[in-house]
Amino acid sequence: MKDRIAALLLAAGAGLAHTIAPAAPAPTAASGIAVLNEARELLRGPAASPAGWPRAFSLLKIAAEDGNSAAAYYLGLMYRNGMGVARDSNLAAHWLCKAAQGRVAPAMFLYANMLLTGEGATRDEAAARRWIEQAAALEHPGAMLQMALALRDGSMGFERDETQYEIYMKEAAHALRHQMPEP
Repeated sequence: MKDRIAALLLAAGAGLAHTIAPAAPAPTAASGIAVLNEARELLRGPAASPAGWPRAFSLLKIAAEDGNSAAAYYLGLMYRNGMGVARDSNLAAHWLCKAAQGRVAPAMFLYANMLLTGEGATRDEAAARRWIEQAAALEHPGAMLQMALALRDGSMGFERDETQYEIYMKEAAHALRHQMPEP
């Protein structure tokens, strides 16, 4: 824990890492949310710029390594898109998989598509289908649309089913109107 806090202070440019007391209090859920919110602001908020990406990366890496699924999702995006770090499909797939396992629907959708194409992970159509189905069950619009198209075309291991295709298309359109914000 002491090393994580020291790394966070160093990343913030505080330069005071050597003064941290060994008995630093454990982070609370509220502090975890604050860290995630700060990182999200650095990535996407009004003050977002490439200059803030290294700090966002440091915050997200610590939170993701501590098991925060939303942080793992954003870390995966950073690696996939080369935001403040070298593009790395393998690390992107790793972190998106962790986030998907934590039931982050956008991560499920992205990871499924990486599995479909073999980007950063071994191509696995059956696993991709499972992740798409799970993301669709959480009403992720892109997953619902992709599932509808797979039902129409008979791809991803789905049997062709026009009736199910039409149902999923309508549900995807509805989900787009009521889309949940990203984690």
